[in-house]
Amino acid sequence: MESLRIGEVARRTGLTVRALRHYDELGLLVPSERGVGDYRLYDEDDLRRLLAISHLKSLGLSLDEIGRALDDPSFDTGEALDRHIAVVQERLDAERELLLRLRRLRGTSGWEDVVAAIALAESLRHPEAAVRFRAALEAPTSVPVETLVERLVDDPNSGVREVLTWAVVRHGGEATGPLLARLRHRDPAVRLQMAHALSKLGDGAAVTPLVALLNDPVPEVAAKAAFALGRLGGAEAQAALVGALGHGQPLVRDAVTTALAPLGESVVAAVSAVLASPSVLAREQAAEVLGYLQSPDSVSALAPAVRDENAGVRMAALMALGGIAGESADAALAEAVSHPDERTSVLATRLHSDRRAAASQPR
Repeated sequence: MESLRIGEVARRTGLTVRALRHYDELGLLVPSERGVGDYRLYDEDDLRRLLAISHLKSLGLSLDEIGRALDDPSFDTGEALDRHIAVVQERLDAERELLLRLRRLRGTSGWEDVVAAIALAESLRHPEAAVRFRAALEAPTSVPVETLVERLVDDPNSGVREVLTWAVVRHGGEATGPLLARLRHRDPAVRLQMAHALSKLGDGAAVTPLVALLNDPVPEVAAKAAFALGRLGGAEAQAALVGALGHGQPLVRDAVTTALAPLGESVVAAVSAVLASPSVLAREQAAEVLGYLQSPDSVSALAPAVRDENAGVRMAALMALGGIAGESADAALAEAVSHPDERTSVLATRLHSDRRAAASQPR
């Protein structure tokens, strides 16, 4: 191949003569020959090196890195590529964020609304918690719910998060999707916050995902899921809460009890059935819940529980019977007075006596 002058190389490659001279000055691409008048002449090897330079430059490498990659045997290619991967990823994330913001603003009616929405978004990111609090409190429902949920995820101040939760809930069912999308977030604090917001939103579509969250490895998150299910109610939520009786974590057990207690007659039969569970914790908690429910329909299950082999279950069953009105509960307590276990007998005697004394009082 005949050597080419710099102008011809520029024409064929699309580079400028100035760029080729700059490469020469840097020592990145030094022409192999010099012609009459000190013209730069590029041979076939020079052009191959120029092609390599162009390829590496397309990856975002600097001219210094390209020179080292081509000439330095110790150049760490992997490290350089990792560094540029991080840069590109950061740029992509920024572009995605911009695209998302543009899409959210698309529904605004005019530039005044666009400017107002941007101003509010900036206020929600303000370093002062008081400014963020006020911005969340004054946020109109026209603000995209996704913006509010994102701030709910990131804001470090509990007071601001609570106001943001209120602002999110004002959007109604439109907020369910964004909240559910973050319910499996890697950060347990975010999962907790999403479950809290869903409990206030009251959308039944959240029940199934919250049921799954009852198995969260973080007790606080699982407890919040139980609380939310109690607020949402419904057959699936009730079945899940009953199934969680006897949970291994005390915090979750307490939350399940609190969630079931207000549900009344709708859960009596299911909770009563748990008194036959092989789990001591489940039997004891079921008796405790029945004590809160105070339904005469549970006496037939509580009476046998007074003879349970476990003292904790017996005590919980007795206390539950003590709060239930009616002759059947009286009879169960009277029978327990003769229980061979002294503690059981003493508690049954006291409860039975208190009931008789209360019954004898003039009304």
